[in-house]
Amino acid sequence: MIEIFTRPEQHWFFRVVGFIIRRRAELTVITVTVIAWTVCVDQFGQTHTVIGMTVTVLVVFAVPASRRFVIRRMWCVITRHRMRACFKRTRGAIHHGKLPYLWWSRPSPVGERVRVWLPAGLSVKDVQHITDELATACWAREARITPSRSQAASVVIDIVRRDPLGRSKPVTPTVADGLDASWHHDHGGPQPLPDRTTVAAPGPIPVPAPRPASGSSTNGHNGHKRPERRTPPDPGEHAPEPEVAGFGGVDVSDYI
Repeated sequence: MIEIFTRPEQHWFFRVVGFIIRRRAELTVITVTVIAWTVCVDQFGQTHTVIGMTVTVLVVFAVPASRRFVIRRMWCVITRHRMRACFKRTRGAIHHGKLPYLWWSRPSPVGERVRVWLPAGLSVKDVQHITDELATACWAREARITPSRSQAASVVIDIVRRDPLGRSKPVTPTVADGLDASWHHDHGGPQPLPDRTTVAAPGPIPVPAPRPASGSSTNGHNGHKRPERRTPPDPGEHAPEPEVAGFGGVDVSDYI
């Protein structure tokens, strides 16, 4: 009883329970297969049972949707076992041998995603040090660690097996599906950009004529003179550059 509370991972009862939990997928498949075999043999005979199960397996792997579902689930189970083996052979476990808990594994667009619960004595940084070992153990390209924002002990590990953009055929955007392909053929293909020699240069911007300044006119309300309106400078004219005087009043404009 003392061993159950102090070191439950070393007790035979919890080791059996842990084995059942880790092998739940394999045990479920074996149990369902044995029960189906027994029932079908009693009802239809051994020959018809073998033929029926063979046809069922062929149909499952012949249909693309069911084949992808089964293969992805198989990789999830394999990834979970490979990650546990990697934790046992690296520094992914604390000194007394308590491994991280692998809660669940799900397929992802690039591989598998595994939720991991870290026991006392481990942190996210400890798992980040063995990302290369995890990728090698899972036969994948890389492993990515994403810590949870709400709980420091919860970590999501993404096993990247494939790149969605790394295809042999170019990726065609869906926005181009509604385009008419015959338009380019009728118009001689894509139109080239215009040449600079054929493009006319824009003309000068017209400047409004300045109004004559009325310096002697006054405002009837306050008796002050109206401010003179300055003529905007002509953009074609260049204003003289101001002189820059240095130390001692020497003109240093030519040196700047």
